[in-house]
Amino acid sequence: MGSFRKAWVVTGLTLRYLLTTRRAIATGLLALVPVIITLSLAAARVASFQILLFQDLMIPLFLQVVLIFVTLVNATALIREEIDDNTLPFLLTRPISKPALVVYKYVGYLIAVLLLLIPPIIVAYGVTEAYGGLAFTTDIDVLWGFLATTIVGSAAYGALFLFISVLVRRPLAVGLMIGFVWESVVDSIPGDVPKLSVIHYLKSILKDVIVVNPLGGYRTDTGAGVSAGILVAVSIALVILAGFVFQQMEFRQKAG
Repeated sequence: MGSFRKAWVVTGLTLRYLLTTRRAIATGLLALVPVIITLSLAAARVASFQILLFQDLMIPLFLQVVLIFVTLVNATALIREEIDDNTLPFLLTRPISKPALVVYKYVGYLIAVLLLLIPPIIVAYGVTEAYGGLAFTTDIDVLWGFLATTIVGSAAYGALFLFISVLVRRPLAVGLMIGFVWESVVDSIPGDVPKLSVIHYLKSILKDVIVVNPLGGYRTDTGAGVSAGILVAVSIALVILAGFVFQQMEFRQKAG
């Protein structure tokens, strides 16, 4: 019960911190991009606005921009900002281990970003189906595909950026390079190199789960289950590594 209380307190504090600061306003507005785009297309009465166009827009804009930016901004703040603000020494005087602190903060992060990212996906999908006069469940495989990629993508990117934040003093710069350079160009590299990216497995999930999708020519040999399993395993490994690195770090409370 004592461990549960500690987890509840740290997770709750992290959740409140990520959802009630100015950061939450910026990331929340960015997370609304799918809704804004679909509503704009519906208002403009675009003739080609249907589920395939929805996917064509969501893959590059949501998966490769919104998802990465929201996870990057929130995950790098979990440990690094407390280190820079010198608030960790106070927190670590409580009976809680450093690795446990990393895990609890990561759980709080994951809940926070999913609260930001999942509702806009559902609303944008609903707008698309409603515009075509279709039932909400007509293309439910598309919704499930994007929900699945949002969940495992948030977990994987968050763990990666969290790990980076305990390694370097400027995690945002490194995260931007990985998220918006490496993840964007890796698909064009031949061989198995794309398997060293998160986006490869997210696209593999979409290709396998969605019956009619624009990823028919995407080269992958992993199905949705294997791809999701790899991302979950990598997420767990990176959080453990982040906890190990954090365990070796020393902090001192500055004099008031």
